[in-house]
Amino acid sequence: MDIRNCPKCGKLFQRLRRDICPTCAQQEDKEYEIVRDYIYDNPKSDVQTVSEETGVPVETILKFLRENRLINVSEALVLDCENCGAPISSGRFCKECGEKLEKEFSSLTKKEKEDTPKDNQKASFHFMRDRLYKKDR
Repeated sequence: MDIRNCPKCGKLFQRLRRDICPTCAQQEDKEYEIVRDYIYDNPKSDVQTVSEETGVPVETILKFLRENRLINVSEALVLDCENCGAPISSGRFCKECGEKLEKEFSSLTKKEKEDTPKDNQKASFHFMRDRLYKKDR
């Protein structure tokens, strides 16, 4: 059982999927719907304008962008790739860095598969009884 304090309100809660308590998660979902609806009606708005018009903090809007819940279609890109610093519209990494990380991850998993023994190479047990019967034959 994973019990934590909510980073937003400080209440104790049992963590299941999200890092915030159910009450704050519900509030965050409402804020997401407000921001999503505003962006649908005003697609060229920048983050600061969306924050001012909706009352949702800039940090929360940036979190939605990082989680790919929103995609920034505005000319004013506000996110940077966490690896190289290139401007991106959503997520954590630019396309090039994402592909590079994916290749590295797949090569690691491939190497890991090669290092693990295959099913047909399982350890076998020999019993003294088997040795005795073989000698008698």
